Amino acid sequence: MPSISNLKSHHISILSFWNRGIRSASLIHRETNIPLSTIYYNIDKLKQTGSLKHRDENRRPRVLGGKEKKAIGQYIRYNNEITLNEIKENLSKMHHKSVSTSTISRHLHKYGYKNVVPQSTHMLTSDEKQRRVQWAKKRINDDFNNTIFTDEFSFQLFRNTVRRWTKNPNQEFKCSPKNRQKVHVWGAISVKGVFTCHTFRCNLNGSYYVSILEDYLLPAATRE
Repeated sequence: MPSISNLKSHHISILSFWNRGIRSASLIHRETNIPLSTIYYNIDKLKQTGSLKHRDENRRPRVLGGKEKKAIGQYIRYNNEITLNEIKENLSKMHHKSVSTSTISRHLHKYGYKNVVPQSTHMLTSDEKQRRVQWAKKRINDDFNNTIFTDEFSFQLFRNTVRRWTKNPNQEFKCSPKNRQKVHVWGAISVKGVFTCHTFRCNLNGSYYVSILEDYLLPAATRE
């Protein structure tokens, strides 16, 4: 199939011969090497319409109109976890428009949307947030050169598989519970960097926490 640039070049050449009164397809073919079928088609079109421009009524109508595009944007902003099939159903019910999921996907990608799984982040209550702020304010002028911070984290069994549409994948987070653990990790850091870490599967109680401090924290602090 000829490229768009070749078609335009063919149109210009054929129209030039036409305007000079040359209507012989074989002569135009010998001079330009344009396929005879193309020349016959365009000469016939010039005879009927006097132009080689495409008529508006011959153009393929757009699958997504302005209203449908606006509606898709509203669906995403209202619920960015909506699926392509749900968008398709909404367009069919609300706008009586039959659109494929691939068309909707291409439209969203064209406008910068990506379908991603959000990063997990912990649930914090208002009280927990306030206590963290107060702790930081009280120690804003402290010298942390001789301070060690420790914390524990549990890697969970469940996986978050609900995808979202977004233009900023790195800013997508979803709260998740902390108690469905499989492996626990304890670690220690300071202004000098990472001290040490320890993994375990049992429940963390007072006596086991003391053993972690004795077996892992103190030796690491001594080395520093």
